[in-house]
Amino acid sequence: MIRIVIILFCVLLFMYLIAMVIGYIGGRIDEFPIWKTQFWLTIRIPAIVISIILVIVILVVIFSRMANKQSKAEKEFALSQGWIYTETSNDPQGRTKELKVALEKVCPQKYFDVGYSMTIESGRRNIFLFGCYFKDRDWGHKRRHGFACLIESDRFGPVGSQVDIIGLGSVDPFGISNQVDMGDSEFARKFFVISKDPALAKRVINESLQAILLEGRMKIQDYYEIIIGPAGAVIITWAYKTSDEFLALVDLARKIESVFE
Repeated sequence: MIRIVIILFCVLLFMYLIAMVIGYIGGRIDEFPIWKTQFWLTIRIPAIVISIILVIVILVVIFSRMANKQSKAEKEFALSQGWIYTETSNDPQGRTKELKVALEKVCPQKYFDVGYSMTIESGRRNIFLFGCYFKDRDWGHKRRHGFACLIESDRFGPVGSQVDIIGLGSVDPFGISNQVDMGDSEFARKFFVISKDPALAKRVINESLQAILLEGRMKIQDYYEIIIGPAGAVIITWAYKTSDEFLALVDLARKIESVFE
């Protein structure tokens, strides 16, 4: 989230500086006779429109190159770790489809549009990192751009039904139904919990899990939501992670699993 704010700030600052330069230059050359000619008066509006289009095109190219550079770095890091990197647009093995099926089992109340994924483990326990857009089916919020970690394991079987743990500040909890009262604690000041079975949610989110999530928040400060279900858990964060954050997400997923028998 912090990176996105910085990028937006830089873009706005860049546009502001351009406007200042244009204003400064315009003030100096406003007296030139050419600006009063019929030729300039004829092409003025098309010239302004073309200039705006060129600026937009330049910005799109810049952001596209930044995104490509980010994707290349992510792929290189994944391969260096021995992980399998898969782009949804080029997936003859059908790994993205399998990932979506797994996500449906863990959190059926949320929709994911997966862009790419990294397979960290496969077998009795499956762990994936993936870039995505996600949306809450029931709440009706707009799609959000994010990055997530999924862990599938039989150890989550006792969970029974989906439990959502959401970081305060990432979503306004006002009006959201099925909120669980977690009492007056440090955990309750950092997160709010949603579940159709409050008693189950309190058993799932025991003191050990609360301590793990609070510790994880110190390392991954911008994670948005943790969803725990009978088939596994999903940790959803904002987009654009560093390699250190990749490893921190995988470590957090394994620690969450370790709480369950």
